[in-house]
Amino acid sequence: MTLWKIYLASLLVTTAEGGMNTFLPPFLDHANYSVELIGAVTALFAFLQLASRLPTGALYSAARARKLIVAFAALFILSTVGFGFGDDLAWILLLTALHGFAFGAITTIMLPVAIQAQASDQSHGSRMGWYTAALSGGYALGAFFGGAIADHFGYSITFITMGLMPLGTILLAFTLPKFAGAPAPAKSARSNPMLGIRKVFAAFGASSPALLFATLVAFYINFLDDGFSTFFPLFGLGVGLSLVAIGTLKGIKSVAGIVVRMLSGKIFKFIDFRTLNHLLVIGWSLAVFVLPWVREPWIFVGLFIAMGLARGLSRVTSATLVAEEKSRDPVGIGLASGIYNMGLDAGALAGPLVAGLVASATGVPAMMRIIPFVMVAIYFSALVWLNRANARRGAAVAEIGD
Repeated sequence: MTLWKIYLASLLVTTAEGGMNTFLPPFLDHANYSVELIGAVTALFAFLQLASRLPTGALYSAARARKLIVAFAALFILSTVGFGFGDDLAWILLLTALHGFAFGAITTIMLPVAIQAQASDQSHGSRMGWYTAALSGGYALGAFFGGAIADHFGYSITFITMGLMPLGTILLAFTLPKFAGAPAPAKSARSNPMLGIRKVFAAFGASSPALLFATLVAFYINFLDDGFSTFFPLFGLGVGLSLVAIGTLKGIKSVAGIVVRMLSGKIFKFIDFRTLNHLLVIGWSLAVFVLPWVREPWIFVGLFIAMGLARGLSRVTSATLVAEEKSRDPVGIGLASGIYNMGLDAGALAGPLVAGLVASATGVPAMMRIIPFVMVAIYFSALVWLNRANARRGAAVAEIGD
């Protein structure tokens, strides 16, 4: 029952966030902000989300998990509802910064909470499958309901309505049990702020090969997906697809990803998730690589289903790597979540930027052929290095390259 509360708490937050992603740009456009400023606001949100990861991870402990969920959910609510009360630039920038930090913080906290929740009847793969499905499902629900509410009631009511949804997250947090964690540090260590700062900066150096590998996969997921998704509409319109068709294909991809996440626990019984991850990287990159030659609608549908399955399962395999390692050794589980989520954020930031630079030099179709090839080369090169590092350390973790 505890896990389902965590899934629902996460879904409520990402539903509100999915709505924000849908109606914030039109709201800013309605308020007569320029396209450049709308882009800057979006970048500010992404930067604060990224910046929140390690500090929040360092702050996390099993003992204070519930308090952190409540605190950051409250900040998320205030910074979302606040958009409904004004569109002054200084107000917008303040709320954007607070909102980005709050969302990054609460999603950093929810991953270790999902890992540490007791559930002897569920494998790590199944648990992470349902957890990531809740996140993805929330985005989809938020996009739909956020747009519908905005169409019927206007932006102010929509910000307030969607912003209040995480009140359910707060109520659920109060019902969660205390989680077992690592022993608390000595009082003298806790009271020294320099130790906390050193802890954050030492996080990457102390990271295991398995965690670094999971972070690489997280980066790969959003780099390829966000880079592709940003420019596919331009390609689609160029080959005669309508905006309705493009939106339908993106919806098909999302549904495929959500469904396969819920089934991932059963899939991992037949094929090891590490081996599967390597196959997914190849298959997903191949789908993007061949897409510029496609013109038949049914082939587009098949490729988008394949990409949805690959993205959904890759998200689960990477989260499962973190869950397996930190379930054995919960020390630094918050920082592990911060590092892993930083991989997702960095991929989302770098993907559209790099794809845009490559597309400007070669064209969108050529970009779709170049980037997947390069990403596969980087992925497997990093995998070889990480496996060697794992062997040198002699860490008692599952081999990540079998």
